[in-house]
Amino acid sequence: MGRSVPTWRMRVDRELEALAPYRRLLPRDEQAVLDDLIAHLKQRRGVAGMLPAHDPWTPLLLTALLEAWVRIRSLEASLEEEHAG
Repeated sequence: MGRSVPTWRMRVDRELEALAPYRRLLPRDEQAVLDDLIAHLKQRRGVAGMLPAHDPWTPLLLTALLEAWVRIRSLEASLEEEHAG
């Protein structure tokens, strides 16, 4: 029998799990930040799977950038609201 092709989710999970040695070398506060980023990537991996890519890092990095941008915009809106009030 032939082998089945790994699903997008399996490919992403494998790539994210490969970050474990890198994570262990980070300071604790940065480990928490990386854990948070990985959690958001896992939440949005279905959306990233809609972008055709041979390399899973292309949509993963785009998703990470989007998450960072969303947070920046939210902080900017909060600051503007604070200064307006």
